Amino acid sequence: MVRWHHIWFSGTLNNLNIKSMKTKKLLIPVMLMLSSIFFIQCAKDDDTTPSDGAKGQLTMSITDAPSDDANVKGTFVTISEVKIDGKTVEGFTKQTIEISAYQNGNAKLLYDGEVEAKAHSSVTLVMDYESDASGNSPGCYVLTNDNQKHRLAATSETKGEISLSKAFVVEENSDTELVIDFDLRKSIVHDTNDQDQTDYRFVTRTELNNSVRIMKKESCGDVKGKLTASAFLNEDVYVFIYKKGQYNASVETMGQGSSNVFFAKAVTSAEVEQDGDYHLAFIEEGDYEVYIAKYEKDADNKSVFKGMVNATSAIPGLLLNNIQVSAQSQIQLNINVTGIN
Repeated sequence: MVRWHHIWFSGTLNNLNIKSMKTKKLLIPVMLMLSSIFFIQCAKDDDTTPSDGAKGQLTMSITDAPSDDANVKGTFVTISEVKIDGKTVEGFTKQTIEISAYQNGNAKLLYDGEVEAKAHSSVTLVMDYESDASGNSPGCYVLTNDNQKHRLAATSETKGEISLSKAFVVEENSDTELVIDFDLRKSIVHDTNDQDQTDYRFVTRTELNNSVRIMKKESCGDVKGKLTASAFLNEDVYVFIYKKGQYNASVETMGQGSSNVFFAKAVTSAEVEQDGDYHLAFIEEGDYEVYIAKYEKDADNKSVFKGMVNATSAIPGLLLNNIQVSAQSQIQLNINVTGIN
């Protein structure tokens, strides 16, 4: 009897083991199938996240700091594409813009559309060197007073990119405004290479990227005023604004880099009008210094740097080397000038 019970018990265990093994064999494919469904669903969710993500409104405008060349009638750039974080924005139409027409706080609308609502880090402008928005050649050029077009890029180049690093956040269902400042004085120089038969060209790629700045409009203020010395009002006088501590007279008043750019570290500049008015627009909040320079025409009617102007603030409590700009501020800074260094 004991042996029979032993055999029956062992058989029962064997049956249980067999059933357990069968159950495991059934569970394994079921678990694998459920896992596959889970991962496929997750992949689908990941694929749909960008297209179904929240959107916010982004506006980009372009402005210009003035050229110091009296022979230039207009400067035109053709932008064929705008990228954010390396991805082309939807809805942008190729534009040819006379950027020299947008100075002293004026700006041309470049893009107005919806983008992904999140933190972004860069904006890239793609320029068409070959043709403008109407299909005419070239795409980027200087128009001189004799109505001649001067191609700004080498004939071997068909397009170029300006990459601007800027952290900004687009919020859902809200508007974000960016302003791009294309500094003509620092971005275009006289061409000494007769191979392309043009008198003007873009500076090197690195210098071109450094000559264009991008700002959040809501974080900017303006500095404007009047020069009080009538003796300088018929001269070519420019006002330069620097971040505090960035101006070095022995360096900034000499040509720098491959393209021999003067005042290379200036944030922006403004030409003084005949009535003495000047306007430094879209200055990001921070501490700044202001300097005045005089130019004169050479035999070819080209502006040449003459020297720095002795100047002091005409506004009590304001110093030219300690200008504090806050967001949305309008700083009135009248300037007394007495002579040239």
